[in-house]
Amino acid sequence: MTRLRWTRPAPRLLLDSAILVLLLVAFAYWWQGNLAHEIVGTIFFVLLIRHLVNNGRWWSAARRGPYDFRRAMSLILTLLLAASMAVLLLTSLAISQSLFAFLPQPGLFTMREMHWFSAYWIMAIVGLHLGLNLGRITGLLRSIGWITGRTRVWAVLGGLCALALAVQGYLSASVLGLWSRLSFQYSLAMWDFNEAVLPFFGHWLAVIGLFAVLGYVSLRLAALAQPGR
Repeated sequence: MTRLRWTRPAPRLLLDSAILVLLLVAFAYWWQGNLAHEIVGTIFFVLLIRHLVNNGRWWSAARRGPYDFRRAMSLILTLLLAASMAVLLLTSLAISQSLFAFLPQPGLFTMREMHWFSAYWIMAIVGLHLGLNLGRITGLLRSIGWITGRTRVWAVLGGLCALALAVQGYLSASVLGLWSRLSFQYSLAMWDFNEAVLPFFGHWLAVIGLFAVLGYVSLRLAALAQPGR
C-alpha cells in the first residue's frame, strides 16, 4: 500500500481542512458534551503538530532574508497563533474532566477563562492567517487541478463573494457575541443547539471568512502602497 505523503498538495490541504473542521466542532461544546469535546481537541492538537512538521522549513527560514509587509505580518500572526495555541493546550490539560483529569488542576476558574478567551482569539487569527496565505492555498489548489485559468469575470465574482462573506461574517460575529469576547468581556449570547445546529457552524465559518478577507485586503493594500507599484 502506497504511503500517504503529507507534504504533497492534496494531503496537505486535506490535513489543514481537517484541522479547521475539528476547531469548529470543538467550539460546539454544549452540543457534544465534555468527553467528545476533549477527544476532538486531542485529535486537533495531534494534527496541528503534523501541520507544524509540514511547515518546518518556514520556521527554519524565519531568521533569514529580508522582510516585506506580507512576511512580517505572517511572522507576527504565526507567533500570535502559536502563543494562543500554547495557552489553549496548557489550559485544556489544566481543566480536563475526562482524558487528562489525573493531572493537577490549579485555579480552575482562571484556567477556564484563559481557555475560552484564547479560543475566540484563535478563530480571528486563523482567519487572518488564511487571508495572508490565500496565494499559497490557491497555488496548492491549482497544483492538484481544482483551479484552472483566471478571467476578469471570475475575479469580479470572487470580489463580490468576498464582500458578501465579510458582511455576513460581521453579522455572525454579533450573533455569536464575538466582539465583546475579543475584548475579554463576557457575553450573554449563547447558542441554543436544541433549536439548530448547522447554522452555528455556518456563523463561525462566516466569521473566519470575515477575518480572511480582512487579511487578504490588508495584504493587497500594502502591496499597492509599495514604491514603484
